[in-house]
Amino acid sequence: MIIETENLYVRLGDTDILKGFNFNVSRGENFVILGPSGSGKTVLLKTLLGLIRPSSGRLVVLGHDMFNITDEELFELRRKTGMVFQNAALFDSMTVWENVGFSLLEHSKLSEEEIRQKAQDVLLAVGLSDILDKMPEELSGGMRKRVGIARALMVEPEILFYDEPTAGLDVITASSILSLMKNIHSQFNTTDVIVTHDLTIARDFADRIVVINEGEILAAGRWDDLLTSDNDFVNKMLRQREITK
Repeated sequence: MIIETENLYVRLGDTDILKGFNFNVSRGENFVILGPSGSGKTVLLKTLLGLIRPSSGRLVVLGHDMFNITDEELFELRRKTGMVFQNAALFDSMTVWENVGFSLLEHSKLSEEEIRQKAQDVLLAVGLSDILDKMPEELSGGMRKRVGIARALMVEPEILFYDEPTAGLDVITASSILSLMKNIHSQFNTTDVIVTHDLTIARDFADRIVVINEGEILAAGRWDDLLTSDNDFVNKMLRQREITK
């Protein structure tokens, strides 16, 4: 297993935000964490990334015990993971290639020319060309999202984390991003962990899904398993809007 949890709790202040989570993620899996705003998705994602320390239970990510991880081990872990932010989180003062190559510019011995070339190759992999020297303000929302994915791929991650990858995009652009995610998963052999409220991603992309609300896992399994769940919240969420096949 590439991620292992057992009775995982995360407490912020006096409040339990995550309450007894139990799930594992296998290498090469597309794993979706599905839930509404305020359900605990973001806290879970930050905990998996090592940005929030868990409170009790068990959490192992890529062999690292997240309860006893050192700063050096955490740095090593982050070199094996890529993060695609909801709003792309590009630096407005940097060109596209500098944004894509930021981690290597800061933490590698590669020359700027080598990083620029690697950035160009990764941008081509996400369907972009001739934009190396453009500024983020010159890009559409879909292009910014693709640049964010390219940046995450620069470290050749074992795990690729996505935070609401289709949020704020129109239907056509969201569909193209989902297709890109499928291609990236196949081409780069990543394990993908996707935090989303988008039912289409859960239906069309996930190998397995956990549904969370108010800090608890309500259901887990494949899409077809969720459709037969006896949990009222899960049933209501899955049927809150029609998903065309």
